[in-house]
Amino acid sequence: MANTETAHDVHDEEHVSERQYWVVFVVLAIITAVEVAWSYLGLEGAALVLPLIAMMVVKFLFVVGIFMHLYFDLKILNGRWFTWSFGTGLILAILVFLAVIATFEFQI
Repeated sequence: MANTETAHDVHDEEHVSERQYWVVFVVLAIITAVEVAWSYLGLEGAALVLPLIAMMVVKFLFVVGIFMHLYFDLKILNGRWFTWSFGTGLILAILVFLAVIATFEFQI
């Protein structure tokens, strides 16, 4: 008898459940609420920006890892190639952002 199981069927076992999506949703909502509250604390400079950037990075990793399925898709190069690619892109974007700030001598 032929095996009727497809690669897609096998791959679905690794995806998150509906409950896990809700947990991620709640975590993202909480982080967003903390970001909004942080912006109203009256902080300036690095005390304002650096925690917001850190929270943004955490949210980015949740979104690309879970909602975009990069945590589960195409496990090549001994692991999570696409996840690492997005992480590298994120780090590069932050470095470019900081370089632009330094160029225009903004105070963060």
